[in-house]
Amino acid sequence: MSFTERFNQLAAILSHELGVQTKYITLNTRLREDLKIDGDDVDVLFCKIVEQFGVDWQGFVFYPYFHEEPHLFSLLFESYYRKRYGTLKTITISHLL
Repeated sequence: MSFTERFNQLAAILSHELGVQTKYITLNTRLREDLKIDGDDVDVLFCKIVEQFGVDWQGFVFYPYFHEEPHLFSLLFESYYRKRYGTLKTITISHLL
């Protein structure tokens, strides 16, 4: 599968899951900052990527890149993760590809 085909398939997944038109998805589109993907939405998206591409996310550390889904203890978790991992890092479409 070519790079362009993979990009188009990933853009289609994002468009379907997030309701974003594919023309707004580029290699530099940031998941959290531009597409507002965070918390449980990341899990749903990554599961769709696994189904389509067979990616193994085992070993991927979520917390340097995304916030915890809000819940009763999320402020405590967030404080712990920011101390451990620092400010949130960015993941782009290019990184996913």
